[in-house]
Amino acid sequence: MIDIALEQLKSTIIRFLTGLTELNITSEDFVEINPLVKHDGTIALTDNTLGITLVNVEEERVVKSQKAFSIESNGQVSRLNPEIKLNLFVLISANFSDYDKGLQYLSAVIRCFQSNNVFTHENTPEMDSTLEKLIVELFTLNFEQQNHLWGALGAKYVPSVLYRVRLITVQESLTKAEESPITSFRVSDPGEGE
Repeated sequence: MIDIALEQLKSTIIRFLTGLTELNITSEDFVEINPLVKHDGTIALTDNTLGITLVNVEEERVVKSQKAFSIESNGQVSRLNPEIKLNLFVLISANFSDYDKGLQYLSAVIRCFQSNNVFTHENTPEMDSTLEKLIVELFTLNFEQQNHLWGALGAKYVPSVLYRVRLITVQESLTKAEESPITSFRVSDPGEGE
């Protein structure tokens, strides 16, 4: 699910930025889904690219489902764990040798998600069927938090913007048990059985 959501963001950025005449983009290889730094400490992003990096995953508890069963088409009731919804924190970094050009690309990304920050199957028909909805929100860090983030990532700061991508639904369809549904019940008289 996470990889599919990031691919959706990548294709959205590519589609929007290639449509901007002022950027004069002739290729689609200017966006990468990568860590910022490789295991050996070198920069993982190719020069003159925008990097999409997952920096955190959190559970969305506000809309947490309590539903622990599913009614199948054959009338059976299946017990399964409730779905979970995830928020992804995604850092978009501009790794350009021309600083001004990197700022132009980063500004265009901000414009992209400002113009459309909710993705559904109605407004994004090519979106993968495993995704229900993506909501992209700008997430602002103060200087101290930003310093901690870049230190934890092991990279030197480049111009970037952080987004929270909300409501990635994870539901594994492995059932714990199948049972017949309860179709009737009988209320016993309190005096019965004495």
